[in-house]
Amino acid sequence: MTGIDPPRRAANRRPTGYRGGRGDSGAGGNGRSPVGEQLRETRELRGFDLYRVERDTKIRAKYLEALESGDFGDLPGEVYTRGFLRNYAAYLGLDADEIIDEWRRETGEPAPAMTRPVFTSPQPMRIRRGIAFQRSHIIILVVVLIVAAVGSYFGLQVTRFLQYPTVAVSDPSGQQTLVVPVGTTSYVLKGTATPGTTVLVSWDGQDASTVPVDPSGGWTYTALLHFGSNQFDITAKNLDTSHASKTWRVIIQVPVITPSPPEPEIAFVTPVDGVVFKTGTVQVSGTSSLVKSVTLTPTYLGPPPAPGSTIPPAASTPEPTASPAPGASPGPSPSQGPLPTTVQPAADGTFVFQLKLDPGRWQLTIVGTDSNGRSTAPVSRTVVVPYTGLNVTIQVKGGNAWLKYFRDGVAVDSSTYQDGWQVTLTAAKSVCVYSSGRPNLVFVTVNGVSIGSVSQFGGVRVYIDLANPPRNVSSC
Repeated sequence: MTGIDPPRRAANRRPTGYRGGRGDSGAGGNGRSPVGEQLRETRELRGFDLYRVERDTKIRAKYLEALESGDFGDLPGEVYTRGFLRNYAAYLGLDADEIIDEWRRETGEPAPAMTRPVFTSPQPMRIRRGIAFQRSHIIILVVVLIVAAVGSYFGLQVTRFLQYPTVAVSDPSGQQTLVVPVGTTSYVLKGTATPGTTVLVSWDGQDASTVPVDPSGGWTYTALLHFGSNQFDITAKNLDTSHASKTWRVIIQVPVITPSPPEPEIAFVTPVDGVVFKTGTVQVSGTSSLVKSVTLTPTYLGPPPAPGSTIPPAASTPEPTASPAPGASPGPSPSQGPLPTTVQPAADGTFVFQLKLDPGRWQLTIVGTDSNGRSTAPVSRTVVVPYTGLNVTIQVKGGNAWLKYFRDGVAVDSSTYQDGWQVTLTAAKSVCVYSSGRPNLVFVTVNGVSIGSVSQFGGVRVYIDLANPPRNVSSC
């Protein structure tokens, strides 16, 4: 209710003979209304003040005061007066109907008359033909459409506001951990996300990079890679609402190249390949790295070449030599050469070997071994020790043959030797070979040069010395 009293209705005016109100001689004889006096006394009896009643009944204090003083004309109207009286009486615990009846007697207000219902016969239904649109209908329709459009827009906005975006990765496809080839430095990540959102890609926990999402929801990102594990955390975010999707994690492994431990190495310093040592005394020196020990292995390759000839390349396997005959002085052979020798390099990795070699072609091979037992690749050099004096090799080829041979005028041995037998003699002055049976099967080599069979010299003997070419003689 407002504080401004509406115009009083005629029904609330005091009628002729009204006994209540201020200055009137009512039934109470004290100028007060019996109804108002009853309300005031009951309130005071209960210890209520007007402001508490106003608070509890929501009836303004000035209207309560008018009810208690009988100034019903100061009230907004008949309907409000009845309502105030009924609520106030009920609040004080009085019979509201009796209070209302008493108020009517004081004010001369008639009781509400009982009305009978009026029955009317039904009117015939009129049939409208067609639809008549009025201007108000169009306005209503436009308003409804506008309301529907605005409602749809706000509904979409609310749905968009409440919706959480999604994100997915299509490349690498179907796997969250991918191993790429060694040396790969980048990879293109591809996927989809809710249109209108932004994709954030974080590499190894660093600040996220912003990736735009096209209208169809696709996105791509070129990821840089380092050796080892690369972790990418991918999230779609609505920047307007700050709603974010669940994080999609992709791990790309770039294999790390493990450096191999350094290999032990070894190399010759001396001798130079193909050098000739006239005295047979050979010094081998070299350098090494990460090597604990160095082993030198001399291998006999065959007799020295003839003077002026080219040294042949080292053979993969030494030339075989037959066992010497009794009393013979055989030339060197693989089994008769120096044994392998091992030395430890100096602190700076250098090493030196000293050895004595017999006449012939020799292959010198060095191999280094580190503290873990790993060996270097073998390194070889070929050297030559020339003959001093006469070096004669006698061979039996094509069958068995009897022969006798002499060195420096002294008989060494005689016998029937089988096919393949051979012997090498070293003499200071001369060698003589005698084969009375089959001289054509006995072959002779002098200082590495074959001179053919004994029979090629016109007899059964061949005499060899340093001053003259080989020749046939009548006696050894």
